[in-house]
Amino acid sequence: MEYEHLTKIKPVLDYDVEEKDSQIALIIRENKPEAYIYGDNKVNTFGFPEEVVWADNDRLLITIDPEGGERRGIYEWEKGWEKPKPLLVDKYDNSSPMVTIYGILFISNRDGKTLHLYLYDGKKIENISKGEEPVGGYCTNGELIVYSQGIYDDNIYVSDFTGNVIKELSFDESEQIVPSENCFLNKDKFIFLSNHNGTFGLYSYDIKKDEISSIINVSDYDINEAVVYNEKVLYTLIKDGKSELLQVPNIHLEKGGYIHDLKVVKNSVYYLMSKHSRATDLYVIEGKLSQRLTDSMNGVKDEFVSPTSVTYDSDGIKIHALLYSRGNEDKGVVYIHGGPDFQCIDNFNPEIQFLVKKGFKVICPDYRGSTGYGRKFNHMNDKDLGGGDLRDVINAVKVLNVKKVAVTGASYGGYLTMMAVTKYPDLWCSAVAVVPFVNWFTEKQFEREVLKQYDEIKIGNDEALLRDRSPIFFVDRIKAPLMLLAGQNDPRCPAEETIQVVEELKKLGRQVEYKIYEGEGHGFMKIENYIDSIKRDVEFIANHCK
Repeated sequence: MEYEHLTKIKPVLDYDVEEKDSQIALIIRENKPEAYIYGDNKVNTFGFPEEVVWADNDRLLITIDPEGGERRGIYEWEKGWEKPKPLLVDKYDNSSPMVTIYGILFISNRDGKTLHLYLYDGKKIENISKGEEPVGGYCTNGELIVYSQGIYDDNIYVSDFTGNVIKELSFDESEQIVPSENCFLNKDKFIFLSNHNGTFGLYSYDIKKDEISSIINVSDYDINEAVVYNEKVLYTLIKDGKSELLQVPNIHLEKGGYIHDLKVVKNSVYYLMSKHSRATDLYVIEGKLSQRLTDSMNGVKDEFVSPTSVTYDSDGIKIHALLYSRGNEDKGVVYIHGGPDFQCIDNFNPEIQFLVKKGFKVICPDYRGSTGYGRKFNHMNDKDLGGGDLRDVINAVKVLNVKKVAVTGASYGGYLTMMAVTKYPDLWCSAVAVVPFVNWFTEKQFEREVLKQYDEIKIGNDEALLRDRSPIFFVDRIKAPLMLLAGQNDPRCPAEETIQVVEELKKLGRQVEYKIYEGEGHGFMKIENYIDSIKRDVEFIANHCK
């Protein structure tokens, strides 16, 4: 595989299956994300389509982000229309629509403070969720709504369509979340996830009996998603970087790669899956047979390297990581995942594959604060961002056991990259920070509203700590060649964060390479920018770590 071959690879970004005739709508990245009807034509859209939801067998709802700034609008499209028409399009961020007999449910920041659940009946918009904390996900049986709300202490709420809360499910110091849009076992019972016993386990709640029952818990690993399928329950979890799709209690249906976005329509189970050797495709299970419906790779092949799961000690803590190697490398890269609430997964990652092809051994560590290993591990970086998690990154260098090491990452991974080159300047042969933030004071001031709420809990307001964990105040220590890449309209890690580094290094007479991609947000969706960012990253590291 060469860089130009990335233009041929067309991953599936989102999909929905219509209930009556099982029509499939897709979002596929081509020159930019595009909406399609499976087996039919492309839907003519502008900007970056992100979500597709069938309203009925003729009408489709499409969530579109115009320029990557996360001010998304919900549009409707019917067969025969030349292009979608605006439905819920205003100055707010509107997403996650679901059609009901009462109107369209959706999540929005229209109160200017957080993300709430709303109902639009075609004339007026009513607030369903209350309070000041964000709504994470929801499902409905047509008469009742189940939604999760909170930050690191999420509760489940059962509400009617007027917003009247019938029941709140809560455990002390734990999170309760909605596992998917297919959450009702029957009209009176639904499933949910809770980590009050350590890891995210699967539970059911009987509304009439007011009774919680345990369905399954997996020691040491979190359950990620779950759906109801013919009165059975299917769920996913990630072990050693690879997903497993199982039927309760432990019947394996699919294993390997990254499995997500489970949906059930009639007697079929649909899901998205990516592996180290294949970009994201849509799959369906009918009976006992699994079938791939799309071909993201479009003929692109190579000797892609599968990662090996490894563990190492960091401050007495067991850290999991994925290691990519062809053997006998004398140089390496620490690849830092974003989040921090995420984990390293065996998905298709062109950047890592190109680095391995260039002769690098690559390690992706699940530093403390990563998801997948239970609540305790996920909270080990509370009020310590850029502290213990950074040491986990540094200790990953020992696992590589090579002469020269580079570091790279995006988003929070970009932040830790900047922490690494300022706090441990002698370790690195080069560094690339993608869509990073570098200054806690400005980041907390200018990031979007829900992240402000998150950071108040995760890092707090201790000025001495914020300064110590802000790389911008230590750029004079940087010794490694550095490159930064950012999106012009990024509302999460604003491009201004990157500009701060560039300006400070220029004052010091230092050279720094950087690129601000116009019309992009927190990630690069236009194919030319996507490819350019990967090529710049890989070639910069390779040229400075010979």
